[in-house]
Amino acid sequence: MIRNAFFAVLLSATPLAALDLSVPGSVETRREVSPATTVRLPTAAWSRDVAPDVVEGAIRRRTLRVGGGGQTTLQLLVPLREAMREAGYVEVFSCQAVICGGFDFRFQLDLLGEPEMHVDLGDFRYLLMQNDTENLQSARQISLVVSRDAQAGYIHITEVFATSLPPTDAPFSRPAQDPTATGSLPATLEMMGHAILDDLDFGSGASDLGEGTYQSLSDLAAWLLSNPGASVAIVGHTDAVGNLTSNTALSKRRAESVVAHLAAEYGVNPAQMQADGVGYLAPIASNLTDEGRAQNRRVEVILLSD
Repeated sequence: MIRNAFFAVLLSATPLAALDLSVPGSVETRREVSPATTVRLPTAAWSRDVAPDVVEGAIRRRTLRVGGGGQTTLQLLVPLREAMREAGYVEVFSCQAVICGGFDFRFQLDLLGEPEMHVDLGDFRYLLMQNDTENLQSARQISLVVSRDAQAGYIHITEVFATSLPPTDAPFSRPAQDPTATGSLPATLEMMGHAILDDLDFGSGASDLGEGTYQSLSDLAAWLLSNPGASVAIVGHTDAVGNLTSNTALSKRRAESVVAHLAAEYGVNPAQMQADGVGYLAPIASNLTDEGRAQNRRVEVILLSD
């Protein structure tokens, strides 16, 4: 169902009210603004039979990183929820990880991608709040997704406005890259909870892994063999060329090819791995350029347990 969250006449030029959604020690790592678009804001746990609600409006999406990794997702969420309540927002829906629907729920969300927004599929929270006042300068809906890894907390904020965002919306400067994201694959996996297998070759439109030796798979296999209690998800991704159904199927077949290769070539226990694909639903770059599409065609490994 599409809920019309903005009005046909965009008359106001007054800057939008700024609700302070931040937590101590947080740094804004990414921001994207769309003057008029749609975004999925679920109002219930994931169900195969029910599509998430879709709203229209001026959309602002931001990510925050909270260093340290010592706070729980609830501790990160509570001050933001209370700030919204004090500003007149009421809760529409909230859930946690598996109760939300886990993998399926997360990948129906329109989130900014890795590495700015990392979502641990076993440790995240979702909150949707709404402001029904007549103040068109405030966001009508605000959704939060909060997650964490051993090094940091991650907060994704989606704001839907009934009026256009001002052209003077402050410019955003990307902070320096987190040095923990540039280490070896096992180190990155342990510190960040996920890593891109960046040397794989499938060929154009192919689902079978090409012949050859892949350092990323060798490193991952060695780590899995030395950590028999660990389990991972191998997740395939595509660019946005083609429809979602075919891209999702292709991305899953590629992930399954990687799992089969790890088991056959390195002797990794299949019980330590699961394969899935999300098509083009989790981009890490723009699909409007060749370079961005190439970055989006990837396979990632996600640490589920150790």
